[in-house]
Amino acid sequence: MSGKRKSNKLEAVVTPKKTKIKGQCNVDTNKTFADKQALQKLRNFVQGDLENVDICDVGDIQAYKKPFFHCVMSNLVQSKEFIENLQDEILDLSFVEKNNDLYKFHQSTEDLKITKLPYLSALRDVIYDDIRGLIMEVTAVDLTTQVDMSCAIYKHTDVLSCHDDELDDRRVAFIYYLVPPSWREEDGGRLQMFSLHENGEPNEIVKSIIPVRNSFVFFEVTPASFHQVEEILTEDKTRLSISGWFHGPRVDRPTPHVETLPAPCPPVSIEEEDFYSWINPQYLDTVTQASIKDTFVEESQIELNNFLQENIHDELVSLLSSIDKTKWRSKGPPNKRNYMSLDLKELPDHVMKCLNFLQSDAMFLMLSSLTGLKLHDLAEVSDSEGEEEEGNNTLRGDTPGCHCEVRKWQHGCYTLVHDTDTETKLCALDAVLYIGCEGWDTECGGITSYIAKGEDEELLSVCPSPNSLALVYRDTETLKFVKHINSRVKDTPNRGFIDIACVYYE
Repeated sequence: MSGKRKSNKLEAVVTPKKTKIKGQCNVDTNKTFADKQALQKLRNFVQGDLENVDICDVGDIQAYKKPFFHCVMSNLVQSKEFIENLQDEILDLSFVEKNNDLYKFHQSTEDLKITKLPYLSALRDVIYDDIRGLIMEVTAVDLTTQVDMSCAIYKHTDVLSCHDDELDDRRVAFIYYLVPPSWREEDGGRLQMFSLHENGEPNEIVKSIIPVRNSFVFFEVTPASFHQVEEILTEDKTRLSISGWFHGPRVDRPTPHVETLPAPCPPVSIEEEDFYSWINPQYLDTVTQASIKDTFVEESQIELNNFLQENIHDELVSLLSSIDKTKWRSKGPPNKRNYMSLDLKELPDHVMKCLNFLQSDAMFLMLSSLTGLKLHDLAEVSDSEGEEEEGNNTLRGDTPGCHCEVRKWQHGCYTLVHDTDTETKLCALDAVLYIGCEGWDTECGGITSYIAKGEDEELLSVCPSPNSLALVYRDTETLKFVKHINSRVKDTPNRGFIDIACVYYE
């Protein structure tokens, strides 16, 4: 643990007391907080150099060092009546939906720092004073008086994906659970913690903590504190909690790992008759192409329905759906993405032919005609477009090229916006060919959303549609993500979908 240790005031800090708010209500905290011997043991565990000791159990407080330091405090409040009244107060608050690439839940709008609601005020003071003091003494982290706190409601399909909580001077995160006593593992909503890859990114879930009513969990915010809130799987229960952060001196953080952008491949040559055998003939019509171009230039996006010839698409659906699940490899890390992909060196012959079609010289030329982008030497570009391109050429590739990926999307899959996304440094044309997504419901997630950097408002979205090619032009100020696919996907015909995602560069 980091930070300078303050003078020993452990006894004064942890002595339980009845917090009284102007005569309105009292709150009794767990008596373990007054057990000086138990808390000394906890402090030695956290601050001491005890080899081969990863767990410390002191009654209603359990502390753990792996995968990063965290502590679970059971039975925080002694009065069931207080807990029931606290819950009623929270449920009477106003909540607003929070929904972006990382999370979906409802958060309270009231400033809990100044609330005069009696039960919330009483618990707030316990957290701000007693628990904050206990954490400082046990961990030696010198926390300031700044504490963030809000209430959260997670219902069916709500989720908080993998992240590390690092922001400004957050030092310790906390959650106080007010879930129903009947909450079980199969209901979801667990706090899940990740191990760390050698490059400093999260690797896999190694611990899950089931929400328990009246328990208080806290953990230090560090470069290793990657965690998530598992999707709520129950339709009958609500995951109600109070959560936030204690603040303190900032800690030094390592330089984040930056992924290498896949090298764009130049166009490949295929026979003209092979190209024609794949594509729906309507998209070869010059009048249709001109109409598509007008729409694309105006909106920077378009969806080409029935893009492949029907028999070709059906064959792809059958082939990709029958690939052994062991061939699909998980694509991470989970703080950036979670889906399945195929090794391009091990693709079935028909799928490889599809990629050759999408990367063909003829496709580059046709996409130039459909979008007005300079994706081929023979493409005609107007003077105004040429001037604009010349002014932005440092943001584009040296020569036309593309890279493709065959992806499988199922329950739990998503992508996230992240600060080290090297793909955003280049303007590009995203082209996603959707396969096997018949009967897709947008309530399942899986929508590709485009947003402006620094903004949450959606610029446009693309919903999976069978045998459609979605084209979107993305500049360096535009980010994208695929919304988390929730448990409703189990009610769709294919329980997911497959796509072939290509990125083209001028």
